[in-house]
Amino acid sequence: MVLIFGLMTAMVWASPVDAVPDASDAFEEQAPPERPPMTQSELLEEGVALRRVGAFGDAQRLLDRAALLEEGFSEQVQYQIGVLHEVQERWAESVAVYAAIAKRWPETATASDARFRRAYCLEEMGQHKASIQAVRSLQADGRWSEDDTRSMNLQRGISEIKAGRERRGIRRILKNLSNGQDDRTWIRAKARLALVRAQTGAAGEIKLKGDKKAARRLKQRAALISASEKQAIVMFNLGEPEFALEGLLLLGDAYLRLYEDMLSYPPPRSISPADHEVYRQAVREKAGVLKAKAHARYDEGVRVAARTQWVGSVTQRLTAKRDATLDAVIQSEDVR
Repeated sequence: MVLIFGLMTAMVWASPVDAVPDASDAFEEQAPPERPPMTQSELLEEGVALRRVGAFGDAQRLLDRAALLEEGFSEQVQYQIGVLHEVQERWAESVAVYAAIAKRWPETATASDARFRRAYCLEEMGQHKASIQAVRSLQADGRWSEDDTRSMNLQRGISEIKAGRERRGIRRILKNLSNGQDDRTWIRAKARLALVRAQTGAAGEIKLKGDKKAARRLKQRAALISASEKQAIVMFNLGEPEFALEGLLLLGDAYLRLYEDMLSYPPPRSISPADHEVYRQAVREKAGVLKAKAHARYDEGVRVAARTQWVGSVTQRLTAKRDATLDAVIQSEDVR
């Protein structure tokens, strides 16, 4: 009994400090090992994945970390940094990164892609002649596959349209869009967008004037907008949100511009001054469907941006224009 009582007393009054080392040692033995730092390849892969869902800030941090390492992927890391600048419309930064890649790794496939994307960024900066010259220099190099050649011709056609050589650019794009397929959906979507821009621009230049000519001109504008709708559908199906959103914005603007032109068009001479207000009211009611279509295109763009998590400036423009045309939906519901 004395022995048992002595053992119990020792257990009760034992210092807690005496028991900690054993528990701590056991815990340390069972704890999982710490995860090693992410490799350059892992940082690159994760950064690209984050960029694709629109998490640009997080993507930038990971790619910047990857750029500090030298594990054989530096070339691809720099290229993806250029692409990240590009999707955020930071064109000058992209041009600088792509030029640096071409200089440091001149004989690689990545350098070739970087030079091509540099031409694209120059075009987005409004330097159309420089962009065309950059593509010509690439084409003169002569070491390109059929897919490479098609992509460069598409880019050249895009730049020609923006430089004011619309017929030449449109012909070049249409020829190369029908000349085989590849997995470079971004450049084909961009080429389709150039066609949408050219068609909606041409529609806006057709003025509604002359009592006899106005109806024919209205049909011409409607036909051009309809054609651009078809291009936008194909572009949308390519799964490139950046260009699809811009196309929806252009279509909405085209419908809204036609709506405004119809409202501002003066009554025909055959309508007496006393009936002018009645005529204008009838035009407003009939033209309302155009404003409703504009709102629908803007709204569709906002929903696509939300679904794809796209956060570029086009999302802000679509949202602002959707909200500004909301009255068209309210009015159409009142009519029903």
